[in-house]
Amino acid sequence: MKLSCKILLALVALPALASAASYEWTFNDGTLADSFSNGIFAPVGASVPNVVSTNGGSIPHIGGVPAMVLNVPAIASQSDGFSLALNATGPNGGGAYVNQYSIIFDLYSPGAPSWQALFNTDPDNTNDADWYIAPDNALGIGFLGYSAVGAVQQNAWYRVAFAADLGAGRVTYYINGTQAYQRTGGSLLEGRYALYSNLDAGPDLRLFNEGDGSGVYTHDLFVNSVAFVDRELTSAEAGALGGAKAAGILVPEPASGMLALLGLAGLAARRRH
Repeated sequence: MKLSCKILLALVALPALASAASYEWTFNDGTLADSFSNGIFAPVGASVPNVVSTNGGSIPHIGGVPAMVLNVPAIASQSDGFSLALNATGPNGGGAYVNQYSIIFDLYSPGAPSWQALFNTDPDNTNDADWYIAPDNALGIGFLGYSAVGAVQQNAWYRVAFAADLGAGRVTYYINGTQAYQRTGGSLLEGRYALYSNLDAGPDLRLFNEGDGSGVYTHDLFVNSVAFVDRELTSAEAGALGGAKAAGILVPEPASGMLALLGLAGLAARRRH
């Protein structure tokens, strides 16, 4: 049997990926466990994990395949949300914090569009979030820039990725494996988008909430998987990951299971202002 294109890509990429750490929360077993056992995904404040199954109706299956997904309601309190602890990731990219990384979400946003905070690099959530889906369904933030309007529609499954090399001044957004926007320019090293590492106590990211109390910047979501890699994914790697899949992002369907073993599993290890 011929190897798939994705497996061949992983074989080519293996040397470059070997030093990176990967994390993925698929919720496939109904828990918040990391498939790579490198990090911790945990509720914060009054948030309660609610893992449910797609039903093919109000929560559509993903590509026709049922999936276990995290039900994230619109969040009203600054103290709530979910945190990520990146316990296998140290400082990188030439600074004292994490300056090279990629974060990937498989998500479904039901109902009318609104602000949808995706992550905040301040794990205490004391300021604005750092990446959004906007009410016009563009992906991004003013500080870096936005994708085209309408890029992430309501009531559809998407895989969205944020890939950064802050020292190089480059941040790229991908939607279903296709580049949707890229910020280039001056260095962003150790700035707003640098993350805490495992040298810092406590969690490293806050998900799905917003520290700005001037308005409502959260929205209910169904999240199939969250993945993190402590280096910048290339466009070829993001393209190989493609769109949302029921089984997960870096932990793929059995037919392409060698991908995790040969390449992206090698991606499998915090910032104070």
